[in-house]
Amino acid sequence: MGRRVGLRKVRFHSRALDKHFEVERIIGEYHGKEKGPVLVFFGGIHGNEPSGVVALIEVVEELQRLKPNIKGSIYAITGNMYSLEKEQRYESQDLNRIWTKEQILRIEKGEVTDANANVEEREQLELFHIGKEIFAKHEHQVYCIDLHTTSGPTVPFITLNDTLINRNFATKFPIPVIIGIEEFLKGPLLSWVMEIGYPSLAFEAGEHNSIDSIKFHKAFVWLSLAYGGLISKESVPEFDYHKNALTSSNPDLIRVFEVTFKYAIKPGEKFKMKPGFDNLQHVDKDQVLAESSDGPILSPSTGRVFMPLYQSQGEDGFFITRIVSPFWLNLSATLRKIRFESVLTLLPGVNRDIRDKHTLVVNKRVAKFLAIDIFHLLGYRTKERTEDSLRVSKREYDVRGVAKHQ
Repeated sequence: MGRRVGLRKVRFHSRALDKHFEVERIIGEYHGKEKGPVLVFFGGIHGNEPSGVVALIEVVEELQRLKPNIKGSIYAITGNMYSLEKEQRYESQDLNRIWTKEQILRIEKGEVTDANANVEEREQLELFHIGKEIFAKHEHQVYCIDLHTTSGPTVPFITLNDTLINRNFATKFPIPVIIGIEEFLKGPLLSWVMEIGYPSLAFEAGEHNSIDSIKFHKAFVWLSLAYGGLISKESVPEFDYHKNALTSSNPDLIRVFEVTFKYAIKPGEKFKMKPGFDNLQHVDKDQVLAESSDGPILSPSTGRVFMPLYQSQGEDGFFITRIVSPFWLNLSATLRKIRFESVLTLLPGVNRDIRDKHTLVVNKRVAKFLAIDIFHLLGYRTKERTEDSLRVSKREYDVRGVAKHQ
């Protein structure tokens, strides 16, 4: 299927298994006799994260061997094939940071071609056309899941754009869920998917070259098929084993965190994270977390350090998160379902952006009483800050996606 798919194959190495694999763009696809939900898995969007690709290869082989009765369709897709073979995060630019509205418009206009594109843009072109073909083919709900690993030790966790359809799917899994990261990242693959109107989430299984990461990726893929309604739990090989593996990986049982801060590494800055930080480890305000050419870098608040950078490539030094209470999540869901956000434009200092009906412009001098937490509660995330104003946006497809059958 898709643009030039099947003509290209790369060989990559899994350090965790000390084994080489060959893979094409489409690792595999599996279709049930009955139409239903569609799960699209991406592995290796970052080339130094082979675990997700290995897990997808193994799950596809198990599906072909077991031939379970499924309702719907499954696709397993390789991300950055060039960098996967090179064992590097990316070659020219991060493939998970170029899915901006501006870049997608250039692709749709035909301005990005094989002749003028860099390595990652060529990878993007193939993924774009495959995605569009899948979305056009199916009328049922499509869930997109991006499999990743981290450069430091971590418990498995989910990150997502904070919509109710994403939350409803993600909270079925017995692992931490991180919301609000879309406020700090520009151009990830799943933001494009969400703009189209399909639920999506990223799953981070563990360290790049840990054998446990492959185990957790496989567990997550199988549970996704069950929780997504494609396959019965009884048809999942070792369902209880996979569920228990993920459950036992989350010892403190805290379910939802919100990102409140990102340390962005400046061009030319010599950044080095202090050794020994685990993902979601508690840190105190003003604790030294990293060193740079400008001096020590302190935590701006008490919270949990998130995704500390322990590799040479990357622009995000670390994030800080805080725990989100179940009460806050339930209140947020209730207010969004009754479209309470429509009240905001009746308040002084809050106006809808005439260019984008999903964006609000807030005059901070007039609307001093409105804390950013109120906007987060209603599904808005900061898009732009100035001294006097704040622009916040929310996803068009919050409560319900674009699919005809959901």
